[in-house]
Order: sequence, then C-alpha cells, then structure tokens
Amino acid sequence: MHLAKCEADGFGADQVEPEHILLALLSDAALVSSTMEGVSPSDIRASINAHALRREPKPLPHDLPLSAESRTAMARATEEADSAGQQYVRNEHVLLALAQSNTSYAAQLLKEQGFSIHKLRL
Repeated sequence: MHLAKCEADGFGADQVEPEHILLALLSDAALVSSTMEGVSPSDIRASINAHALRREPKPLPHDLPLSAESRTAMARATEEADSAGQQYVRNEHVLLALAQSNTSYAAQLLKEQGFSIHKLRL
C-alpha cells in the first residue's frame, strides 16, 4: 500500500484509487512477468497518466485514505487469499481483486490488455 500511496501522492490525489494500486503492482517485476503475460505495463501507465486528474501535491507528511472502491478491492483480495487457503494477501490476490471490479478504470485497462482472471487462478 505504501507504493500505491506514493503513486496517489504523485497525482496530488485526496485518496488512493484502484488505478494507484495497479500502478504500484506494476513495479513488482516478478508479478508482471509471471501473471500479466501480454499486458504492457508501460501502456497501462501511459493510459492512467493520460486519464487521471492531476492536482497540486499536498505537503508531507500526510496519510491518504483508500477510496471506497479501493477498500472494496482490498476486501476482495482478502477473500481471494482465504479461498486459496493462504494466510497472507499477496500481490496476486490484489491484482485479481482489481480485475474483478465492474466500474474501476484499473479493471477496464486490465481487460483491454487481455488480462485473464481465470488464467491467473490456474
């Protein structure tokens, strides 16, 4: 979550959105190479940069809350970990949760890039 908050800070956002979480996940090279075959991290980053509203960064220190959609995604990630019989929420669970949203721009980008929830679960 720290990287997602840093991404949100870079946009001057008031809260951490799913797009910020996705940007943070893209910095995990192992996750990208093992689970996001065919997905272009640079295209996703460029799309988010073009789509996201940029504001003046807030003075530090501060702590950004998660948006309602991000909280929902994190709860879904916990459910994914539980259903996989794992004690900890890993980046793969968060990625699955982000991709399941019906409304977030992050999910839309993953679908446009051909990301498959079913393939990741295999």
